[in-house]
Amino acid sequence: MKIVALSCTQRRLPSLTDALLDAAVSGLVRELGDARVQRIRLIDHRIAMCEGEDTCLDPAVGRCTLDDDFEHVVGLAEGAQAMLLAMPVYAGNVPAVLKIFQERLKSFMNADRRPFGNLLVGTIVHSRTMLTEPALAALFPWYLRLKNRNVASACFTQHGHQDLTRTAATDLCVAVGRQLGMTLDAVRSPTEDRSAPPVVQSPGRTALPVVQSPGRTALPVVQSAARPRCGDAAGASAEA
Repeated sequence: MKIVALSCTQRRLPSLTDALLDAAVSGLVRELGDARVQRIRLIDHRIAMCEGEDTCLDPAVGRCTLDDDFEHVVGLAEGAQAMLLAMPVYAGNVPAVLKIFQERLKSFMNADRRPFGNLLVGTIVHSRTMLTEPALAALFPWYLRLKNRNVASACFTQHGHQDLTRTAATDLCVAVGRQLGMTLDAVRSPTEDRSAPPVVQSPGRTALPVVQSPGRTALPVVQSAARPRCGDAAGASAEA
């Protein structure tokens, strides 16, 4: 199973974004042993800004006519079923290198199949101080247009930490990767629990299979104790 690991930093290696992405990849591989990870660092490729002429939308053209590495990057993601995306926040929004790439993908707007689309996604966003959540929210219109489904997200601010990789951020990135891996595993190989009692259904309806990950134990559901509702007799007497 092919997964894209997309690094959207604008720094050369080594970078914090890539370190956090590596942690997420390790979590993914832990849950999905046959994962084939295609790493893509956008900053390592020549991707020019969209010139806004919309020539690519003409059915007679059907592709972006700029001569750079864009088509090569699109080809690297061919056949992927999921994506781990990690990005820094520089000015309260997605970094420029990712915004440029998003706009260039517009050239496939009229295509039957859109690159970097129909994927399960895990997203990691980090910044020095704040504004990670607005930047994360800015990704979702792009995800929706490509029919991607985000299954796990993590946001981190550095604040006074000199090295974010020496904090719980790394563990949470591993968890994002694991969540994506478990979701992929469940989607591709659903199994029915034959030891469970039969499901009673109304006639004419087909039972859906129970999806479980083999070898994993379900955590118990923790519920708070029942509390009197406003207007109950017990609550009224206690209020008095």
